Amino acid sequence: MKMLFVIFPVVSLLSACGGSGGGNENPDIGASVNAGADQQIIEKSEFTISALGSPADGTFTWQRVSGPSIDGLPADGAEQTLTAPDIKADTELVLRVNYQTADGDLVSDDLVIELASNNQLPEAIVTQTAPTELPSDYNDTITLSAQSSIDPDENGAINSYSWLQLSGQTMAVDSNNNDTISFTHPLLDVNTTLVWQLTVVDDEGGEDSTQYTHILNKTDEVVIANAGADQTVIEVDQVTLDATASETVTDTYSCYWQQLTGNVSLSLANQQQCIVSFTAPNTDAINTLTFEVTVTDSKGRTDTDSVNITVESKPLGFINDSGMDKCYNNTQEVACTSPDFPRQDAAVGRDRVVTTHIDKVGAGEHAFDFTKLNEFADELPDNDTDFSCIRDNVTGLIWEVKAQNTGTVPNTQLREGQNHYTWYLSSDNGVQTGSSLGAANSTCPSSSNCGLQAYVDAVNGLDYCGGTNWRVPTYNELMTLLDYSKQGQSLLTDENYFPNTPSQNIFTKAPYLPYWTSQTAADGTSLSQAYIIDMSNGNDLAYPKSNTAFVRLVRTAGTAQ
Repeated sequence: MKMLFVIFPVVSLLSACGGSGGGNENPDIGASVNAGADQQIIEKSEFTISALGSPADGTFTWQRVSGPSIDGLPADGAEQTLTAPDIKADTELVLRVNYQTADGDLVSDDLVIELASNNQLPEAIVTQTAPTELPSDYNDTITLSAQSSIDPDENGAINSYSWLQLSGQTMAVDSNNNDTISFTHPLLDVNTTLVWQLTVVDDEGGEDSTQYTHILNKTDEVVIANAGADQTVIEVDQVTLDATASETVTDTYSCYWQQLTGNVSLSLANQQQCIVSFTAPNTDAINTLTFEVTVTDSKGRTDTDSVNITVESKPLGFINDSGMDKCYNNTQEVACTSPDFPRQDAAVGRDRVVTTHIDKVGAGEHAFDFTKLNEFADELPDNDTDFSCIRDNVTGLIWEVKAQNTGTVPNTQLREGQNHYTWYLSSDNGVQTGSSLGAANSTCPSSSNCGLQAYVDAVNGLDYCGGTNWRVPTYNELMTLLDYSKQGQSLLTDENYFPNTPSQNIFTKAPYLPYWTSQTAADGTSLSQAYIIDMSNGNDLAYPKSNTAFVRLVRTAGTAQ
């Protein structure tokens, strides 16, 4: 309590009359107020404040100076009954009473209220919310919840949760600080009791702990083998069998793999390992292989599981491999196993496995697979020397075989390899942009013109090799004939299947064997160039359509024969 007073001075009047003296026996007294003694109050409890003022004819007004808000203030009257506010920690409330006398004098006094927090501790409660039907079994997800825990304070809240496993096989939970925890019922050979401790802390620092006990049931099978998911692979792919997802009660277990079904018997390397691998066998049709793994724990208990591996043949339409069967560094041949120059063509792809895993339909060097056809597109033996066309069994394309060279251009036959043409092609929309028509009887024996379209039309008119859909090959199609293992030789194609190569001396640059593709080189302006591929070295070039080059026609086997 602090008291403030207004004091008025006493004025004495002295009189000399009659030799006697005199004075004022009732001097004026200043106003004062007293807010009462300071108090100590517990939160949310009722208390009374009362003030005294002098002189007694004045009015009282109470107000809050500092501290938490309190209902009922400001208020008029000497005495007030109030309820202490709800607080989270001990704090101080300062109230002030103002007293005004009938004469207008104003005085005040402060009252200090020490407010004490009276926090009610929270209550930790654990419930099992999953599985909904108890008891739980192997592989069930078990969820324990602390969401039913309460803070009895009217405006209280629980701020944090902490879970601690006190006993039992250690469980891997998603988080120890959430209001719920989840874990998986493990494989058990005996019933196991788990004890958990939950601690909750409220927003005023109060905490409470409880323990929760529950039982995990043992399982009928204490070894569960898992051979992995079924797989679909392509022939000669590397296949991995993995049984490491198997479960046992013991810390260690062993695996043993064996093949159960399939028209190919495979020898699995390291078949006593839990992860084994093998190369899928070549197949002409879908071939399903079934493998079984036996898992044995350290106490000799076992379980088995099987997995199906469906092996499919490589589909047609892929490009041929490069033909490379050796690996190189910058200057010389190296072992294909060299880690400094990994994954070269000779180490991966069809060329690597053609002798061990791929059965050819026909024949050819490396992974190339060609079948000779007669003039009616009937298949011929691989050693036949009289054939008209070649079927590529990898891409499915049928290629023109050039006729033997007989004379000097233009005194030649229609399909001789030495004939050469300008790039002139038409489509459903008419003559293609940039086409250039070659003069008749100039670089070919045609009396019409020596453009590509004239040659295509003439060959289709013959129903050559049983087909009328012959065309100039695309860039990618022509590239499939190149065998890069022949680099340094005069020709990158197999002359056993593509004989009657024209002379390189026809053109000014030697060696130089340019063959047309059907694709225009997009130079962004005139579209006056098309791609050629030099079959002597594999280089490609955007080549003026008005120049001449050789051509080897191709067709796709289908309904338009």
